Amino acid sequence: MSSQTQNLPFTKVGIGMPVYNGERYIEESIKSNLCQTYDDFTLIISDNASSDRTQEICLDYASQDKRIHYIHNPTNLGASKNYTRCFEPANCEYFRWSNADDLIEPSQIEQCVKVLDENSDTVLTYGKTMIIDDSGKLTEHYDDHLDLRQDSAAERFITGIKSIGLSNVLYGLMRRDQLAKTALLGNYIASDINLIIELTLYGKFHELPDYLFSRRMHPEASSWDRSDEETQREFWDTSKKKLWFQHTRAMYEYFRAVKRAPIPLKEKKEIFILLTRIVNWRKDKLFNEFIDFTKYNTLKRFKN
Repeated sequence: MSSQTQNLPFTKVGIGMPVYNGERYIEESIKSNLCQTYDDFTLIISDNASSDRTQEICLDYASQDKRIHYIHNPTNLGASKNYTRCFEPANCEYFRWSNADDLIEPSQIEQCVKVLDENSDTVLTYGKTMIIDDSGKLTEHYDDHLDLRQDSAAERFITGIKSIGLSNVLYGLMRRDQLAKTALLGNYIASDINLIIELTLYGKFHELPDYLFSRRMHPEASSWDRSDEETQREFWDTSKKKLWFQHTRAMYEYFRAVKRAPIPLKEKKEIFILLTRIVNWRKDKLFNEFIDFTKYNTLKRFKN
């Protein structure tokens, strides 16, 4: 279908696929979603002003399958806004994001729907992760360590923030209404980690025993080298010349997430204590962000 997404029909599952210049892998990724054993879903592709063949590929598939809805952004919104762009129109009970270079096994959605249908206190369910390279070869079976079924939101949050590595579980299946209560993805580095940890405040995480998700790690991926500031800027927020206070922003958003969460005050206090300790552990890094910002602006004023 075309880029018009108003009044999408209700489906049990919504899939959001943000993409930018994804011609190399997007066809394979689309196919892995369309070949699911569970078919009551809508696939919303949001194209972030790609300059390659991405639009042509997407429109071709959309013309063949009514479950696909294609959005073309006239300008590059940055990754965080594009993730939101393909989430907001989704008219569904459950939602997942699907990167344009990752793959899922045919039963992934069916297995995840079953878990959420049978466990009302679960907000996110995911299959185990396989790391694949640019050619699709398996390089690692990755243990996410995020099977968080504690009754206490504070316990889930604390265990999650101490255990999380890669953001693989963000591509599991989530309850849309609970996801909508979060800050979603912000325009700062590793905001995907923040979002995952915030979701622990809204329900349990359930890990399936099967390997159902293939995360492709390759040099063009944003997660390949988080120390490359230019690549991260291009990915997260193209409107900025430099990315400032990234660690400070992440810590600030954790505090905000806990403050707005619908959990008992006692649990909020428990989490605030941990976050305060983390700020203390990272104080040198946070202070250096302030120093770098001050130096940059001082030099800029002298040059002008």
